[in-house]
Amino acid sequence: MATCTCVLWCIFWIVVLIFLAWPLSIFFGGFYGFLAPLTTCIGLDKFTDLLLQGVNLGRTCAEYARAGKSLC
Repeated sequence: MATCTCVLWCIFWIVVLIFLAWPLSIFFGGFYGFLAPLTTCIGLDKFTDLLLQGVNLGRTCAEYARAGKSLC
């Protein structure tokens, strides 16, 4: 059974997911989709890896919400 703090963290992560993670994921996804084919030509490996982490931000928040993980 879930504890009260677990439920509160789940609600927190869902709010972050809806209002912050999804818009940022969509924004970073556009840049990633544009730059990914050019990565080997230009040498932007580290930058596109960072963009990919931004694209996966929604997934990370959803996993934290499912687990009820706290920030600390």
